Amino acid sequence: MVTITNVVGSGSLGLELDVEQLGADLDVPYTEYNPENYHGLYVRLEEDGPLITVYRSGKYIITGSSSLDQLEESNDVFLDKLSALNGIETPEETGFSVQNIVSTAELGTDVNLNALSIGLGLESTEYEPEQFPGLVYRPEEYAAVILLFANGKVVITGAPNIDVATDAFDHLRSRVNSLL
Repeated sequence: MVTITNVVGSGSLGLELDVEQLGADLDVPYTEYNPENYHGLYVRLEEDGPLITVYRSGKYIITGSSSLDQLEESNDVFLDKLSALNGIETPEETGFSVQNIVSTAELGTDVNLNALSIGLGLESTEYEPEQFPGLVYRPEEYAAVILLFANGKVVITGAPNIDVATDAFDHLRSRVNSLL
């Protein structure tokens, strides 16, 4: 079973912003703007909620949503707050879309990553245990990257939707089972 752990979306307001002033004007529990560290304004609509990073160009990214519904709700509330400040006139026309779904799954068994890197094909895997304890698998057929650990735990990232993540995991499980 594939479980969503993070959904990332982005959009563009279509106008330049004074992000420092926006941070001061927004009525939210958390904003942070420190251009010496990073040029984006960090916004949280609720404590420990998704993080919205807003740029001077009007582009923004929402990270840390645990579901597609939470991502959409965060986007809607953020745009409503901007609209209330007269920051934008048509909040629904931002081109907002999901950029990445990060999910997890388990194979239910330990795996030999050395053998698996060869079995899955050296052209589609990276395994350098001195650098990173997991095998990185990029199945050619899927728009996703799979991180596989020796304990059978799996992280699927880069998927544009949960169906792609699920299909990529099913593909991996099938390949692993055929190699065992």
